[in-house]
Amino acid sequence: MVETEQLESLESIVSQLGIELRYEKGDFQGGICRIGDKRLMIVNRSLEPPQRIAVIANELAQEDLSGVFIVPAVRKLIEKHDTTQSYQED
Repeated sequence: MVETEQLESLESIVSQLGIELRYEKGDFQGGICRIGDKRLMIVNRSLEPPQRIAVIANELAQEDLSGVFIVPAVRKLIEKHDTTQSYQED
């Protein structure tokens, strides 16, 4: 699966979770925030596709994805970016 397909798949998952995805300028990598009752994922638009993939996958790894169909290659990508996984094993 090429980077553009990975990125599109991750963006689709974000949408399925009801999270608005925006690419904005700034001095940050990206993350999920809440404004009122609306959840937003903001990603720095100056990032290259591999960095965008890493940011989105890392944020998705923190979400409950049990109700979302995810192709195995993308699920593996998300699991690879799960920064909490090592803590959960202890």
